[in-house]
Amino acid sequence: MIRGNYLTAIIPARRGSKGIPGKNLYRIQGETLVERAIRLARRSQQVDRVLVTTDDPEIHELAQNQNAAPPSLRPAELATDTARTIDAVRHVIIDAGIQSGYILLLQVTTPLRSDEDLENFLNEFESEPEAEAIVSVVQHDSPHPEKIMKMEGKYITTYTGNNPSVPRQTLPKVFALNGAFYLTSLEIIKSQGTFLPRKTIAYTMPPERSINLDGPLDILLLEALLAKGNKLQDLQGN
Repeated sequence: MIRGNYLTAIIPARRGSKGIPGKNLYRIQGETLVERAIRLARRSQQVDRVLVTTDDPEIHELAQNQNAAPPSLRPAELATDTARTIDAVRHVIIDAGIQSGYILLLQVTTPLRSDEDLENFLNEFESEPEAEAIVSVVQHDSPHPEKIMKMEGKYITTYTGNNPSVPRQTLPKVFALNGAFYLTSLEIIKSQGTFLPRKTIAYTMPPERSINLDGPLDILLLEALLAKGNKLQDLQGN
C-alpha cells in the first residue's frame, strides 16, 4: 500500500514493435522483459497487485502463469503504434475492476532499474504529501535542447529559437523521462487521463540504470554494458 491506499502495478506489453520486433519477450539472463517487470513489482512490499495489459496471447499466457493477467486481452485498437498507453491503462482498470487507490506504471523496456530504485521512488512519493504524482527521470546531458536544430523549408534553424552557440556549461540542467516508473492516483487517471498532472515530482536515476530499449542500438548498448564484465547486480546497485 501507499499513503494508506491500495497500490496496483500495471505493465503494458503489446505485441507489435517496429523498433525491436518481439522486444517485450527479449531475454536478459534467461528472463523476459515482461517477467522481469512482474518480479520487480512482486518483490516490493508496497505493491498489492500486478497486472499485464497486452494484446498478445503469448504474453497473456505468460502473465497468467505469474498470476498477473487481467480477465481479457487488450483490444486491438489500443495496441497500435499510435495508441496511447494511458488508454490501455484505463481499459485494464475497468477490465480488472480496480475501484480505488494508486496506479504504478512499469514499462518493461527499462530493464536495469533496481529494487532499490523502486523502493526509493515510492518512499519519495510518500515523503511529499502534496504531490499528485511522481515519475522517474534521468539527467539529459547531450544534446541539450538549446543545441537541437530543425528544418524550416530548406534552411536549418534552432528548435527553441535561442542562440545555440552559448557554452553548454552555462545552460540549465534538463531531465528526460526514462520510462522506468510512473505513479499517480486512480482518480487522476480517470479525471485527467495522465500520469503527469500539475503537481508531479521527479525521482532521478543514473544513466546506467536508465537504458530504455526503443531500437536496435539500445540493445547493443545494453549487451555491451553487460559484456564489459559489469555484473547485472552491480549495475543495479543490489
